[in-house]
This record gives sequence, C-alpha cells and structure tokens, in this order.
Amino acid sequence: MAFFDNLQSVSVGQYIPSNSFVHKLDPRTKITIFFMLSMAVTLSKSVMGLLSAICICILLLLLSGISLQNALRKLRMPLPIIFLLALLQLIITPHAPGERVVFSVWVLTVTETGVRIAGMLVLRFIALVWLFTTAGAAISNIEMIYGIDLIFKPLRKIGIHTHTLTMTIQMMLRFIPYLVFNAEKIARSQAARGASWDDPHGGPIQRARQILPLIVPLFSTSLQQADSLARAMVARAYGASIQRTGLREFHRTIRDVLFALLCLGAASMILFLP
Repeated sequence: MAFFDNLQSVSVGQYIPSNSFVHKLDPRTKITIFFMLSMAVTLSKSVMGLLSAICICILLLLLSGISLQNALRKLRMPLPIIFLLALLQLIITPHAPGERVVFSVWVLTVTETGVRIAGMLVLRFIALVWLFTTAGAAISNIEMIYGIDLIFKPLRKIGIHTHTLTMTIQMMLRFIPYLVFNAEKIARSQAARGASWDDPHGGPIQRARQILPLIVPLFSTSLQQADSLARAMVARAYGASIQRTGLREFHRTIRDVLFALLCLGAASMILFLP
C-alpha cells in the first residue's frame, strides 16, 4: 500500500489555511501571477532563468507560510520520474561534430548540450511542482472559482456564459482529491480481502492485472458521486438565475497591483535571461 500512501503527497487541491501575505491577496491577482510564472518557467530556454525561477519559487513558498521541508516532501513522488526523463534526455540528445564529450561508452555519448538540456528539464519540473504546490496551498476552491469568474466576467458582454465554465473547473478541482481517496479506500478494502499490492517480485503484467480490478469500482463510485452531485444541484435550482451572487466581494488593492507588477518583472527575468 506504499503507492497509495504516496498519493497523499499530491499537492493538487490541498489548500492550507493561513494568514500569510500570499493568502491575503485578491484571487484574481493570485491566479494571474501563478499563471504568468508557470508560463515563463515552461517557455524559458535559459539555465540562469530556471535557476532564478527556483529562487522565486522558494520566496513564494516562504511568503505563503509553507516550510521548505514540506516543499521538498512534495518532490518525493515526481522526482524519480523527473530523473528518468532527464536520463532519457541525456541519451537521445544529438551531438554536433567537434562538441565536447563529457562521457562516452560504446554507442552512448553524453555531451555538454545533453547535460545542459537534462539539467534544464530537472530545474523546470522542480519549479513547476513548487509553483503548483504554492498555488494549491494559497488558493482555496472558492477563491479559485470566484477569481476565474471575475477574470472571465468581460466575456459575458459578448454572450458567453462563464458560469458554466467556472462550475466545470470547480467540479474538476473537487473530484481530483476524491479520486485519490476513493482509490486508496478501494485498494485497502481489496487488500483486506487478500489482494497483494506491494509484491516486490511482481512484473509489469502482474501489476497491470492488479490495477484492472481497481478501475471498475473507481469509475462506478465516481459516476455515482457525479450523479448525486447533479441531483443535489438540480434540487437547489442551479441555473435558474443567470446572474449569481457571492457571499464575499473581492476588491483589488495597491498591494495586489504592486505584487503583480513584481511578479511580471520576475516572469520577464525568467523568460529573457541569457
């Protein structure tokens, strides 16, 4: 059951209530800055830019009240996959004639370009994991929905119903943790009935056969939850009123504007550093 215990470290949707600087920002500001920084990290082609992105992510983690120990724990699950992708990048990266060779054995040749690209891949994934961790911890589901709804509000003037889009995003965010918890619950119930999940001698085919009995009840319970949710929404007259109101009203302050400008400058630095 170690695999399902590791699923608890998934940071998506895990909101951490706090009174930190980032938590106090307007939801539109938080969504905008995390989107800008994520796009900058994704499109950056510079090692210095990605190193600066790591520093910026650490600063955001501290401003959000998240300890570095917790941030490093979030890397425990995706880090083996990241290093595997980096190793593949080392192998498949073509080398130009005359380029300096770092390591060579038989048909395997590792060059400086391969090392640089593999290192950039590791830095990029670490920065993205920490950005998503900070965003999940600092933006609650309610703030996410209100923020997206307010950002898309100008689209209503051209006849686009943004409420359906925001509700779809809300359901997606709420069902991701449910899928993880339901998978763990089903796996534990099957293990109590004799199923083996941690067999070290099991090959890929045996593990695939173990996953198949998990998929059917997982989809069945997910569809039942979705049907119950749809019935509850209909019983509460969802969609009867086009103009919906919220319990809270969000307003931008000078602090939001200044922090957004700072993050815009940071995203530009990540993207355009040589």
